[in-house]
Amino acid sequence: MSFDMRSLRIAAVAGVAALLAPLAASAGEVRYNGEGHAYHPMWSLDGRFVAFEVNRYAGDIELFFAEVKGDISQDAKKVSLPGGGSGFGSSGQVVVNPSWHPQGIAVFEGSNQGGEYRLYFAQPGGASAAEMLPTSLAPGNLTFPAISPDGNMLAYVSAETGNGDIRSWNRATNKVTQLTSTSESEMFPMYNKDGERILFTRKKNNTEDVFELVGGTETQLAGGNGDQTRPAYAANDAIVFFDSGRGEGKAWDLGAIVGGTKKELAKGVRLPLRARPALSPDGKWVAYGFDDPTKNTYIEVQAVDGSKKVQVKTKFTACGEPALTEQNGRIIIAFTALPASDSDWRFLYVQDITDML
Repeated sequence: MSFDMRSLRIAAVAGVAALLAPLAASAGEVRYNGEGHAYHPMWSLDGRFVAFEVNRYAGDIELFFAEVKGDISQDAKKVSLPGGGSGFGSSGQVVVNPSWHPQGIAVFEGSNQGGEYRLYFAQPGGASAAEMLPTSLAPGNLTFPAISPDGNMLAYVSAETGNGDIRSWNRATNKVTQLTSTSESEMFPMYNKDGERILFTRKKNNTEDVFELVGGTETQLAGGNGDQTRPAYAANDAIVFFDSGRGEGKAWDLGAIVGGTKKELAKGVRLPLRARPALSPDGKWVAYGFDDPTKNTYIEVQAVDGSKKVQVKTKFTACGEPALTEQNGRIIIAFTALPASDSDWRFLYVQDITDML
């Protein structure tokens, strides 16, 4: 019903030995057990841990945590859902879409053996995850968790009504409030820096549009042809999102709303599997990869205001899924890539790019 901090602390203590036992991975690469495609890195708010998904294409998707210092990481530890089994694939668990609480706890969606998607939380180095909200309070499939900056509110998408409506849970009062009520599908809620506004998208008539919710009033911010999806708040109240408005079959672009005006930041970007645009903690920089095979050996990092653009060149190919963080004044990027064009699996890499910006 709420975060059980005492249990989490006990679990964290129990996991300290396991967390410290592995040797540090070779510079840059984040190691995890077995094979599989690494996707969707998400940094903790203090930049100490990175959560990421591994899809082995065996009927399950696993979530891992790794502690990172600069471009050196400890071996990643897998998250286990309660009640897991081997209903299909290797574990029968799908654990995806991590979001971080200010207390260093990750909140994510998970499903056991093809069952409903529920929200869970876990602390890096701890034991099994715990369910966030009981079915008596929030029945049905729950997805897309988003946490307010002060950690007191949790927004999510509930399938209890319509095709998915946004609801919020107040941690202090244990009250759930329905924020949208339509027959369309809503997705990707996100709080702004003071927790007073919520971005989200709505799918209607085969297109997806960006909305903002303030005090119960909705305003459409971006729409038109194609999908405008996965919006994120950037610095100075700018909003960054992916845009397929050029038409079906065309590459995705990176769009922004700056000062109320829609603009284009980059063309032909590589759409991450699940992630939003990769913003730095201060919201001033955004990172992205490209689909174009002549450009997919680097990640591009751009100032949201358009004042600067740099290339993070690599030895790899199909670079994408970037995520930015700050550690002790240093800017660190995580991204996934193929070691070579004929490689079987994507891996996760971290790199210090401070001197480039």
